[in-house]
Amino acid sequence: MLALLLGLLALPAIGIGQNKRDLEEKRKKLIRDIEVTDKMLKKTTKTKETTFDRYVTLQNQIERRENLIQTITAEIAESEESIGRNAMVIESLTRDVQAMQADYGKMVRNAYRRKMMSNPLLFLLSAENINQIFRRWIFLRKYDRFRKNQADAIAFTKNSLSKKITNLEETHRKKENLLIALQGQKSTLSTEMVDKEKLLKVLEKDESRFRQDLQKKQEAHEALNQAIERIIQEEIRKQVDEARRPKPNKPATTAPVATNTAPVTTPPPNAVNTPSNNTSEEEDAAIPEDGVSIAFKQTRGQLPWPVENGFISRGFGRQKHPTLRNIEITNNGVDIRTDASAVVRAIYEGKVAGVQFIPGHDYTVILQHGNYYTVYSNLSETNLSKGDRVKSKQVIGRVSSNAITGASELHFELWHQKTRLNPAGWINK
Repeated sequence: MLALLLGLLALPAIGIGQNKRDLEEKRKKLIRDIEVTDKMLKKTTKTKETTFDRYVTLQNQIERRENLIQTITAEIAESEESIGRNAMVIESLTRDVQAMQADYGKMVRNAYRRKMMSNPLLFLLSAENINQIFRRWIFLRKYDRFRKNQADAIAFTKNSLSKKITNLEETHRKKENLLIALQGQKSTLSTEMVDKEKLLKVLEKDESRFRQDLQKKQEAHEALNQAIERIIQEEIRKQVDEARRPKPNKPATTAPVATNTAPVTTPPPNAVNTPSNNTSEEEDAAIPEDGVSIAFKQTRGQLPWPVENGFISRGFGRQKHPTLRNIEITNNGVDIRTDASAVVRAIYEGKVAGVQFIPGHDYTVILQHGNYYTVYSNLSETNLSKGDRVKSKQVIGRVSSNAITGASELHFELWHQKTRLNPAGWINK
């Protein structure tokens, strides 16, 4: 009965304990990310040219610290709930121990009064006949077993009580440490918010220069987009041709081609961004979903990061500019701020579909994984060539550093045929 009671009390604690571990892991990960960002902020020189990079980094740092504060607050709430739950269990176990000890003492005293325990042999010999001796012997055996079970139950309950008290003290200590950490994070956050406002005022004073810089970046980014689309379009055309090629075991037909079948043509570079004609749709449908594509798709959310350390400084899709009003920018992938000259690794095995040097983005490597493509841009160096095979986590280059600001940022994209995907949902740090 006691074991059942303890089991029932432990049931809600299992789910809560899992949630507590998840919060703790999340807190540790956020702290590691914040430490990485702190190092990057310290390495960024405080000059006029680096103001924007410092602002973006600080903004990401503030978001992580706010998330960390929320996580710590949730942990404190979990600790308070655990403290209350343990206190109730301790109180219940204390009452159980006291009741069992009182019952056990009463049972022993009654046994001695009846002289069952002081002289069991005399108790047996005082029986009136053999049948009564046998029944008394059976009774003594059951009594001894019951008394031992009661003693074990008392010892087990005392041990459980001791563990609960220890857990309660440990939870109190963790809560105190979390409260101290929370206050420290809030204080640091306040300082960072002040620094952010100062940087924003500096940026607002030099808005015209930042608009010119943005225009140059957009031009470089458009050149990158065209290069990526051109390479992927060419690979898709090859896949379509391969899929439509007659199989070796089938005799080639000499029948005339139907007049309603359009020939496969390679679109010009300035048209690959709008594949809305029927031929393009037919080409997409003709591409088989091979084993590589299926295997790659099954790894969604489990693929490794292309760099060891860092954080996503700009996310996927259309978003407001961090400082310029009424300006929206489109990101076809994610930008990962990382350490200077950080090693870049392939997130999955595949074939090099193309390598190009784009002014403003340095080297760009495109890897093909069946019908999927991964793009690694802003590399200072790479020793890969088109057609090379690469393994998962193989080094494909190093991240470039901005000559003026010193910032190191990898631009990473993920495509499925001609469709851009959000890499954040595929890679897992």
